[in-house]
Amino acid sequence: MAIDIPTLILLIGISHLMQMFVFSLQYKSNKMIAGPEWWLMWSAAEFLGFIFILIRSHPSIRPLAIIFQDPIILSGAIFIFIGVLKFFDKKINIKFIFSFAGSFLVIHLFFYLVKDDIVIRSFLIHAFLAIISYMTAACILKSKTKAISSTAIFNAALFLIHGIIFTYISIVICNVNKLEDPFIPLFFNYLQYFDALLIGLLWTFGFVMMLNQRLNAETNEAKTHFEQIFNTSPDAVLITRLSDGFLVDCNESFTKILGFSKDDIRDKSTLDINIWKTFSDRREFVNIVNEHGYCNNHEIALQNKDGNIIIGLISAKRIMLKDTPHILSVVSDITERKAVEEEIKQKNLELQKLNSEKDKFFSIIAHDLKSPFNSIIGFSDLLVERAREKDFEGIEDYARVVLNSSERVMNLLTNLMEWSRSQTGRMNYNPKEVDLVNLITENQQLFSNIAEQKNMIITSELPTSLSAQGDESMINTIVRNLISNAIKFTHPGGRITLSAQKREGEVIVSINDTGVGIPQSALNKLFRIDENFSTAGTQKEVGTGLGLILCKEFVEKHGGKIWVESEPGIGSTFRFTLKG
Repeated sequence: MAIDIPTLILLIGISHLMQMFVFSLQYKSNKMIAGPEWWLMWSAAEFLGFIFILIRSHPSIRPLAIIFQDPIILSGAIFIFIGVLKFFDKKINIKFIFSFAGSFLVIHLFFYLVKDDIVIRSFLIHAFLAIISYMTAACILKSKTKAISSTAIFNAALFLIHGIIFTYISIVICNVNKLEDPFIPLFFNYLQYFDALLIGLLWTFGFVMMLNQRLNAETNEAKTHFEQIFNTSPDAVLITRLSDGFLVDCNESFTKILGFSKDDIRDKSTLDINIWKTFSDRREFVNIVNEHGYCNNHEIALQNKDGNIIIGLISAKRIMLKDTPHILSVVSDITERKAVEEEIKQKNLELQKLNSEKDKFFSIIAHDLKSPFNSIIGFSDLLVERAREKDFEGIEDYARVVLNSSERVMNLLTNLMEWSRSQTGRMNYNPKEVDLVNLITENQQLFSNIAEQKNMIITSELPTSLSAQGDESMINTIVRNLISNAIKFTHPGGRITLSAQKREGEVIVSINDTGVGIPQSALNKLFRIDENFSTAGTQKEVGTGLGLILCKEFVEKHGGKIWVESEPGIGSTFRFTLKG
């Protein structure tokens, strides 16, 4: 029984529906490989194109069918070509694709809308289809790999036959008188439709085979790579049963790192060979893998065959082997690295301490130079003003204050340099008998003008004579810092009291103020070099909070101690001891 052309076209449409289903499955299953999505678009375009052929005999649809039929069919062939390029990871020449398709569309529309010539249109579509078929065959042959060589040659041959058929039809068309009816039972009509049906089915089968061969090749390649990584990895790699830790396999690095031979672990679990330092470590590790399905860089403690502790970083993933949960683990030996890290940590702590001392040393310079320089600048301004007005009353006193303040700055710089040398063990400590009454009185006088500016009083409760053993410049710096702080944190109208007494072989010096006081939570931060505690004075005086660090350093050089007693809103008393 002969098959008429409309029936043949209907079969082609059904076959393209089947191909759409096949390629949609391939696309969903193998999204990591490009190509199937374009072949799916080819089958959809061909289905639509043959629908236009089937319904073009209807007068109202005929003009629309003529315009869209051939461009859609050619676009399907172009989709196949692009899919092949994508499959082989080749670069797509977008300019060429658009030029190729655009030139066809322009000529096709010209010979329908401007000069209606069905012979030229028919020649044009078959010639362009032949060209794209040859290009597809050439791309497959040029790009084929050893793994898919057989199916690639099969598909290339199909496209070559496809191109030859369309070349033959394009030549024959030029000698045919009637082409208006696509359903005329002519040989070349049957030839092109049987070609569309059979070749289309064959290369669908060929594409699926080529795709599966590539997947198998990539799977085998991945398996080979995994085995190479497994066997050559410098890290210990092992596969264990999740439920009980039974050892399924391990690599050579596992035996080297942990000292167990293959015979030692045969038919045993990790608990049998006792590689976990504690059972709770394994339980914690298994819980992480159970909860998340994996773990990354989890630090663990293992022990080798000799009982030596090994610190490791374990990364693992839960896998299924024969429907049983297993764990694939990779353990990096970081024992030496941890030792080095610990050493670096200690060095960093030492360096941090040195850097803190250095930073605070320079901050102390700025902090303690400010008060003397304020006096120098302030009284220098007064001297200039009095000289300009030729008013010399009291000018000697002002000059004396400037001189004393300058001397204090010089002494301070000297003391700070000595303190910096004490941090490196190069400090010259010069103890002698120091007249504390005279030293405290001088500091009282030095700060009296500053106290007057804040409307406060500095008084002293000192014995007639009192001496202590120590470095005079250091003791002077201690007293000066404590008085300066007392002034800073005492409100106008307040009182500062300086006192000293000898008791049980030592001298206790006290600086009491009626200032703002210090919260109990802050007391333990005052003398620590690793704490940055500072607050503004009652008149917003800026300080670094580091003067007390200097006091502590100097007091401890004398073998004494320094502390504070304070109550917020009432005041503070700083005390330090020296040898009597």
